Amino acid sequence: MGFVQKEWLVYFYESNKDRYSDFMYFLKKGFKHCGAIGYVPDIKRWVHLEWTHEGITHHLLDEKEITNIISYLYDYKMLRCPVKTNHQLFRIKDFTCVSFIMKLIGFYKWYIFTPYQLFCALQKAGYSSFYDQSRINNGQKEKNTRINH
Repeated sequence: MGFVQKEWLVYFYESNKDRYSDFMYFLKKGFKHCGAIGYVPDIKRWVHLEWTHEGITHHLLDEKEITNIISYLYDYKMLRCPVKTNHQLFRIKDFTCVSFIMKLIGFYKWYIFTPYQLFCALQKAGYSSFYDQSRINNGQKEKNTRINH
């Protein structure tokens, strides 16, 4: 029937093109929106999900598109977020990009409303940055700051 996503790359950024950005003056700079990117091995493609004022968007990305997105988001924040089962019988929550991402990855905290609050809570919970992953190369640790293709 398909594939169960086990991890999402959750990104936080600020768009200069957002026509609502003037109304969101209270949000921290660089943290006005969040979305998620995940890899689907069955079709060897990346999927991009986000909640916007126009609805939920879902895009399948090719290699060039995902490289462009990840390169663009390098100046912002992106965390590796494993999907967890977090059953809640009753959730009173508005529907925003933040609540959408929390539901997507199974991370629910009633007091989180802004992308920056979500970013801080995920970091506090131990979620790691996508860009700052250390890797072993010939026996020595090296910082991986860009996606290599």
